[in-house]
Amino acid sequence: MIDLIDESSEELAKFGYNIKHVGQYEIDLGVLCVDSDEKSQKLGFNKGEYVILNSPLIYDLGENCHDYISKLLGKQLSKLLKSLKLDKKSKYLIVGIGNPDILADSLGKKTLDKININILDEENNIFKLCPNIYLNTGVSTFEIVYLLAVALDVDAIILIDSLATRSISRLGVSFQLNTNGITPGSAMHDKNKRIDRSSTGLPCISFGVPFMIFASDICDCKNKDLVLAPKDIHENIDISAKVIATAINLALKGEK
Repeated sequence: MIDLIDESSEELAKFGYNIKHVGQYEIDLGVLCVDSDEKSQKLGFNKGEYVILNSPLIYDLGENCHDYISKLLGKQLSKLLKSLKLDKKSKYLIVGIGNPDILADSLGKKTLDKININILDEENNIFKLCPNIYLNTGVSTFEIVYLLAVALDVDAIILIDSLATRSISRLGVSFQLNTNGITPGSAMHDKNKRIDRSSTGLPCISFGVPFMIFASDICDCKNKDLVLAPKDIHENIDISAKVIATAINLALKGEK
């Protein structure tokens, strides 16, 4: 399963993929709209809008760089919300996908911890959920998310998860944002049901950062299911979680 759309084997330019240098911190920003069944089939990705932000120096340049990336992602999230006819007054369920007990898979939970909500405010329109994984709960992530989204009568679902990459140089430095949801555990070949508009009836936006790579993608490894993660995974996860949480806070709450 390929998690990052720009790791598709197809030449993305011919499908309308537009990538540009944003001018600071050696960041590249790419945008692709998969708007037809033909594109979807050839690329191996569901229809939707995709944003890829690559920041190879994110862990070297400090907080100014982190804040800059958050603002870029916040602007892209705002654009996607507008295209889906959503705004700051809409009701959102924000879901941290993954296993919080495994560092490489804890991005969702750590991001949720940094997203600001005010549960004492009667007008609070943002709800947070960390459903854990099926092996720990006996309940599928989809079922938990769907039932709570219905009970809370939300307008959209925002999902955050660790992804897998085929390139070791991209571990922890690429941020993907899309409007087609996510399949929990897809990198590990789990048979989870996809969380998207077709399965929930709601717009589903997902954030992801690759923190896992199969050993077989970088060396001749007999164990094809061996998964590797960055050596500085604890720090990398914390910084990425803060970047995504700040972007969401900016887009949904207008925080500075």
